[in-house]
Amino acid sequence: MTQFAILRILKRSFIAHLLVVCISYLPSIVLAAVEKPPYKITRDIYFGDISLPDKELQSLDVYWEDNETKRPVIIYVHGGGWAFGDKAEVNSKPDYFLPQGFSFVSMNYRLRWDYKLYDQAEDLALVVMWVRENADQFGFDTKRIILMGHESGAHLVSLVGTDARYLKAQGLSLSDIRAVVAIDTLSYDVPRVLKELGSFIQRRQHKLIFGEDRMVQLQASPIHHAKRNKDIPQFALLYVPENESTLIQTKAFAKALSLANVNVIMIPGNAKTNQSLDVGLGQEGDISTIALIAFLRAVL
Repeated sequence: MTQFAILRILKRSFIAHLLVVCISYLPSIVLAAVEKPPYKITRDIYFGDISLPDKELQSLDVYWEDNETKRPVIIYVHGGGWAFGDKAEVNSKPDYFLPQGFSFVSMNYRLRWDYKLYDQAEDLALVVMWVRENADQFGFDTKRIILMGHESGAHLVSLVGTDARYLKAQGLSLSDIRAVVAIDTLSYDVPRVLKELGSFIQRRQHKLIFGEDRMVQLQASPIHHAKRNKDIPQFALLYVPENESTLIQTKAFAKALSLANVNVIMIPGNAKTNQSLDVGLGQEGDISTIALIAFLRAVL
């Protein structure tokens, strides 16, 4: 037998062995691909005008167990600079919060540049109303609604959680929200961003989003609405300690809330960026998650 014939036999033998190994692992691979999470997911529910061509911008996903028990519900608002992002960007949050006894709603909202900032705040208020109207179907406890948002979403939940006009337009009030969780945003005080904080790109972004009218900027700033006797819900402010600009903003907003007699806690993240802070929330061993769940347990 020649050397080449021996090599061909060895090659065939190796390939055959490789196929056997792959086939032996195939059931576990297929099982992992089709394995469902230990909870229900109802996707793409429309809460807005379904006649619009971009109706998906007013849609939501519900992560839930059953409707036999009333559970507190988290309404999550994704980030993306008010112009990008999607409700699918929940990372580990449902996997963590559902076993902790929560339901979880992740929403889309109308994005810039086709819509205004106030359309986005209105969408959040609409979802709060939708949660109340569909509480029996999904087992939501309407007395324990939590707003949670990341980056621009953190700005929106903070705005709706302090400026009563958005909820009032839906026949609701700030007292209908139990707590607000804001995950690292620069935008509690928009005029201050434009004046002295953030990078050139961040200032340019804020000018594009909020315009140059100072009164409009103030009305879009959650810190401007932190006043006494408004039934503002309790706040948890997550932030990246290494980011000086967001740290300054977070401290200032926390102080304004405290002066308004609102219970507020600042939770430092162990992540280096606001994106990694959001991604890490709900992951095993994450310090911010441990502090946040303690806060939620205390307020519910």
